[in-house]
Amino acid sequence: MHRPAFNCDVLVTGEYFCDLIYAGLPEAPRLGAEYYARDLTVLPGGTYNIALALSRLGLDTLWACDFGNDLFSRLVMEQAERDGLDGRLFNRLDRSVQRVTSAFSLAGDRGFLSFSETPVAPPPANTLQQARPQWLVQTFRFEPEWLSFIEAAREQGVKIFADCRHPDFTLDTPGVRAFLATLTIFSPNEAEATGMTGLRNPEAALDRLGELVPVVAMKRGGQGASVIVNGERFDIAAPRVEVADATGAGDAFNGGFLLGLVNRLPLQACVELAVLCGSLSTTGYGALAAPTLMELKEFANRHGREIPFQEVML
Repeated sequence: MHRPAFNCDVLVTGEYFCDLIYAGLPEAPRLGAEYYARDLTVLPGGTYNIALALSRLGLDTLWACDFGNDLFSRLVMEQAERDGLDGRLFNRLDRSVQRVTSAFSLAGDRGFLSFSETPVAPPPANTLQQARPQWLVQTFRFEPEWLSFIEAAREQGVKIFADCRHPDFTLDTPGVRAFLATLTIFSPNEAEATGMTGLRNPEAALDRLGELVPVVAMKRGGQGASVIVNGERFDIAAPRVEVADATGAGDAFNGGFLLGLVNRLPLQACVELAVLCGSLSTTGYGALAAPTLMELKEFANRHGREIPFQEVML
């Protein structure tokens, strides 16, 4: 069957997860002890979070993702339908593709225990032609087949925005520098930046990554974000909020950033939107706390933050 070509703002690639989010723990879990959480929330995770964040902000978003015939795949696809996500690029496989994470949040930070049944493969070859995106949101995948997919996107004029993941790699790991060289914007958090560079000081890690990527926006939790672009640095402070759960805050940050980028706002305004989105999302639980554009505007007004919202399309 012939599928029409799309013209989307953002194409999201990468794996789904089903998140079990525990909240209200008395302390960080340790071996030999049993804990009861005050709350448990079961929500989609993985790249679902950024797909939902972008969609809620009104961006035309497509998510290319593998799903199987297992329970976790079914739960996430059903929630995607309820949340109004566009499923035209879902790749439904007749086998199990279980991906699940147990997450706990404590004192404004979080920890994870995850399981992924199968390797994460890039989307089918014709995905880029179908989606025709302005931006590709790419998880940190530097395997040869992923690098080929990203290079194909670049050849079609697509700009690449990448998040990071907990680094079990360094700048010397084969493929990592090649991946960074494809990026338009890279947005790790402090732990990811220091882990992959091997530098203990986040400021030094930011400077090092800034030598490899045109724009690096380092997420700094409650402190906001630090950005280096062409050797020049600026910081955006985060508003004070009562944190309920930090899960998904990085994805909301990315969503706000891309809202500004798609609407061609100045870089500083894009980062301001990112920080506000990330901060607001921590006041709820999981991906479902990602704000709508109206909620973001109201939040910015309450905190006296000036954003050129008149330039952002509703």
